[in-house]
Amino acid sequence: MATHALPAEAPRGPADSGQQLATHVTTLRQPATSSPRPFLHPVRSLAGATVTEAGPADHPHHLGLSVAFSDVNGTNFWGGSTFTAATGPMLLANHGRQLTQGWQSSENETGATEEGGVSWRSESDNELAVEQRRIERFVHPEAGSWSLSLASVIFPAAGVEQLLVSSSAVKGRAGAGYGGIFWRFPRGTGDPHILSAAGSGADAAHGSRSPWLSVTMHIDGAPVSVVLAQDPDFPLPWFIRAEGYLGAGPAVAWSDAAQADRSHPLRLSLHAVIHDGPVPTAARALELLRHHPRTSSPGTSDRTP
Repeated sequence: MATHALPAEAPRGPADSGQQLATHVTTLRQPATSSPRPFLHPVRSLAGATVTEAGPADHPHHLGLSVAFSDVNGTNFWGGSTFTAATGPMLLANHGRQLTQGWQSSENETGATEEGGVSWRSESDNELAVEQRRIERFVHPEAGSWSLSLASVIFPAAGVEQLLVSSSAVKGRAGAGYGGIFWRFPRGTGDPHILSAAGSGADAAHGSRSPWLSVTMHIDGAPVSVVLAQDPDFPLPWFIRAEGYLGAGPAVAWSDAAQADRSHPLRLSLHAVIHDGPVPTAARALELLRHHPRTSSPGTSDRTP
């Protein structure tokens, strides 16, 4: 396993400096209580602003951009405490880990791709799930912008009949339906500007099935935005928090547990445009997404085989 960067930057502007836009960390150096897993951090804008945060003091198990669930067949792949209706949140010895397997990378004039397997292993080191994951970076035609996609298909491992994916909300903790592809943002200066098809602000977006979500932050005195989009054919409720910390992602088990078997694996995708500048309106967010190869055609699905 290694720490490495997605190769080759977009051929324009500050990217010519050779600064890497996204580093894929696959060495599992976190403590067991953080549910060690591969993640992207730092993810940077073309101007060099870091738009992810990993291992922060408030939630050390938040790891940049990663795939994480608080409960898969009883194992905590999110990190931190586990919520139960009887005891509330408690730190238990039930943390799993994710191991990368057989990853390969390629690039061309439009971007770069990394893809490979991930083995999801329980606290007793039994393999619970096997995943095929793909990370793609694309050139974006708008100055100060580039595009990123993460897509995943998760199956039960050999000898495991079914995966049951739960969340704290399913167990009784209101609003805590987090779990899936999750992006932990840095706080930045001042309040973030959050937009979605449901309206302005985190409260409007939280729990909505908006096909997109925009977050504008001020980092080192300059505005930088991340516009996220789901597969429009299979939108999930957004989990987003802007008080205490800033993080967001589509919630797989928002109010009910999700199930997966070999005939019906768990399919996840999240697409992003990282933009140096503000996104003040929904129209601006949609214009940026229009040039993302995975979101430019309405109704187009990214269903990684």
